[in-house]
Amino acid sequence: MPPHKKRIKPLSSGGAELASAWSARYDGAVVLPFAAFFRLRAWALGGLFLAAAAARCGSQRPEGHSVAGLTQMLSTAIAGSVPSEGLVWEPSDGFLVDTFLGRRLLFLGAPAPGAPKDVYRARVRLTLDGSPIAVWGVRNLTETPHGDDVALESSAQRAVFATLAFGKIQALSVLEPAGIREAELPKSALDRALLAVTNFQQTGSIRGIGRTDIVLELPAESARLTLDGARLTADFGEAGRGLVYELEPRTLRGSDGGEAYAARVVPEAHGSKPPLLWAVDTVRHEVGPAPIAWLENVVFGARDSVKRTTYSLFQQPAKTALANASTPVRARVLDASALGATEDTWPPPRIPSLWTDIKPGEGEWEPVKYAFLKPMLGTNNNADAPPPAYFYRTFIRPDRERPYSRVVLVAMDTRQLELNMQAGYEDPKPTAGPPGEGRLPRDPQVYERVVATFNGAFKTTHGAYGMMVQRRVLLPPKKGGASVIVNDAREIGLGSWPQSEEIPPDVVSYRQNLDPLVEDGVPNPTGRQLWGWQLEGRSVLTQRTALCLTPAGHLYYAFAHEIDGKTLGTALYQAGCAYAIHLDMNPAHCGFVFSDVRNPRTGDMTLRLLDDEMRISPDKYARWSAKDFFYVSVRDATPRDASEVSWTPDGGTQPPPAWLPGIYSGKLTLGSLEVELVSVEKGRANARLRAGSREFGKARREQAGLTLNEADYGHVLLAVGLGHTTDATRYGLGAGAELLSPLKPQYATLILEDGEPLRVVRPSSAPPPLTSKQQAVQLPLLAIAGQPLERARERGDRRRRGALCVTPNGRLIFAHAEHDSSDGLAAALLRVGCEDVLELDRGSHHPGFLHRAGSTTPPMDEYEASALYLLGRTMQPHAFRWKTADSVPSKAVTSYDVPHPTRSKTP
Repeated sequence: MPPHKKRIKPLSSGGAELASAWSARYDGAVVLPFAAFFRLRAWALGGLFLAAAAARCGSQRPEGHSVAGLTQMLSTAIAGSVPSEGLVWEPSDGFLVDTFLGRRLLFLGAPAPGAPKDVYRARVRLTLDGSPIAVWGVRNLTETPHGDDVALESSAQRAVFATLAFGKIQALSVLEPAGIREAELPKSALDRALLAVTNFQQTGSIRGIGRTDIVLELPAESARLTLDGARLTADFGEAGRGLVYELEPRTLRGSDGGEAYAARVVPEAHGSKPPLLWAVDTVRHEVGPAPIAWLENVVFGARDSVKRTTYSLFQQPAKTALANASTPVRARVLDASALGATEDTWPPPRIPSLWTDIKPGEGEWEPVKYAFLKPMLGTNNNADAPPPAYFYRTFIRPDRERPYSRVVLVAMDTRQLELNMQAGYEDPKPTAGPPGEGRLPRDPQVYERVVATFNGAFKTTHGAYGMMVQRRVLLPPKKGGASVIVNDAREIGLGSWPQSEEIPPDVVSYRQNLDPLVEDGVPNPTGRQLWGWQLEGRSVLTQRTALCLTPAGHLYYAFAHEIDGKTLGTALYQAGCAYAIHLDMNPAHCGFVFSDVRNPRTGDMTLRLLDDEMRISPDKYARWSAKDFFYVSVRDATPRDASEVSWTPDGGTQPPPAWLPGIYSGKLTLGSLEVELVSVEKGRANARLRAGSREFGKARREQAGLTLNEADYGHVLLAVGLGHTTDATRYGLGAGAELLSPLKPQYATLILEDGEPLRVVRPSSAPPPLTSKQQAVQLPLLAIAGQPLERARERGDRRRRGALCVTPNGRLIFAHAEHDSSDGLAAALLRVGCEDVLELDRGSHHPGFLHRAGSTTPPMDEYEASALYLLGRTMQPHAFRWKTADSVPSKAVTSYDVPHPTRSKTP
């Protein structure tokens, strides 16, 4: 038999044939069997293997078998500093794997000694006796330069750590290095395959690392952590704040077995991601953003050239001529603060067109009346005066070179709506603490009021613009960045961040992006050319979105299918916006969804996209969103406070508009005393002082402007008695420079100004200065800074007594009761959220009164005592042009100087 035809005996095991050798001739060449090939060369291959192993095991040996040697190698690997504590080994995969691939290790590392630390993962190759040989495959798992990860510890194949940021402990995190749990994986095989690649990029393992964050809604000053095989306990050193977290079921309770206080569990889940977006993000991670920007320029530029050429071949120039080629057009600007008491700002005014061939509906606002949209809570059920639609929509064509380019606008009535925001589970990638939840909050009191969701801003890699959600900072603010803020009064502000990274204490959430598109009515005030991550000097026409504020205090969301940043700013100027911020861009990132969310867990929801050109999944923000987003909810007009008062609309005349109450009444029982309360919502009335006939002569009262004119009488809602001053008290009273009685520094002062909430100024070394538009009256204090004063407990004659206060959110509340002291009034007003309480008695001990228009006791035009009158005004929307001084109050904390969590591992 010819040599090349010789058969080789098959390999076998236990008498069973496992394989047969084979050979063949192909174009005259002999193909030897693989088994024979390796068999003939076994000794040579074995020698090479041993030589390679010896060389590999002999490389990069640290000095000595020690922790110091290992930390030295780790520090070199991350080009930073690694402390000796907090080294957490993952389970060994055996000697061969540990030697040639390395055993996985979790550790803390920082760019320099003393700098905030991150949690890293790496492979460490080890000898048989455990000496480290080399470090490779390093991954930064947290990447939080403004957050300090501390107290890394492990137990039962899990690791925990805490994150310090802005002076306090923000969160506790539990890692599961064995992999992401089944419940947090996407459903489809394709999505899981894509996630496996992402996992390897980010964690060094295709299974990834499971993560659960215990987010502290009220950050803690210090903590003592104890980890055993089944649970994590946290002692924050404050009564009622301890936590017990069961690792496997992910249940969180208070240390006393009750409900966990100000903390929630957020597992890091991974939703479906469009393959194209996944590919872009994956490639960008490897090659950087510049090649992706180049590709986008090529694709979008080619598409625009084709479309413009096609349109020019078929358009009719006479019908698409510009109405005015040189003069900019703009919608009529309505300023709510300058309108009369019966005028309204809603719906928005028509937007004029650039073009002579005006399209049907162009610039004309149409109400959005989907049957599933919920009504605002707390409105009057009056068929004769129902609330208007809170969404209106229209479109405009702002591009002078592309008559086919449209910008779709949605107007939001912020009298009826409020805005909130949520971070995505990938972006913005936080620089302090854990990532966002990437979905609507699972609290029914939140999602049941949601009526719309829309996209947020850019990825962290494209500028690291700031974001904070419910006072948890993910990214610190950028100086001068265009910003959307929500304050603790649930008001929405748009403006540029001051030249400081400090956060004003009343700001609850914020999101930033780029420079403003429009600022104080000026489009592109900074002259910016690059609106997105793109090549210098190139203008990308793609899907873009924006949010803007009108002078009337309403919000517009803008969406365009093909537009550049500069033209988008021009469009919002045309729409009449006072300030505008660029949001996200590119298909699959942009969308606005009208929503009725009944149960996000089961998918019970009704959703409608604003425009057919939008390429997002309608349930994206309700279920899982990799990127941040905003959600719009109907407001609840009913007053909110910590008291047990059942507030109901007061039966007297209400301020405009008729469909929304602005004055509420209620009662609070304190022992045997029943206190009557009247609450006036912020922005629903202007206040006027009228000096009583027993204060000063009529001529002096008129000279000081402390009277009502004929136009005021038709808008009076109520009058409240203040008593009159006496020779013994001499409380101040006046307007501007015309003071009937000088203001005394030892007395509290109530300051009134049209369009502004009433303001209480505490006693000080000097009386407060007044502007020409302000009135002031001095009254005695019953409580200050939340604490009742001795005056409140003083006994006297039994009579009807009154008091007032202004809450931190601007509500004006009156209290009246018949009693021999005012301590019940002070206690009631402190309970409803006030800090400073003023007694309605300037010294004369007049019986208190509150007379309501539309009741059996309407206000009179004059009293013996001085009186405070409230006049109805046009309701002010809850969005405003946000401006703040460069320096903010010292309450804003940016330091890290607090005790770190300590570790205590049970045996």
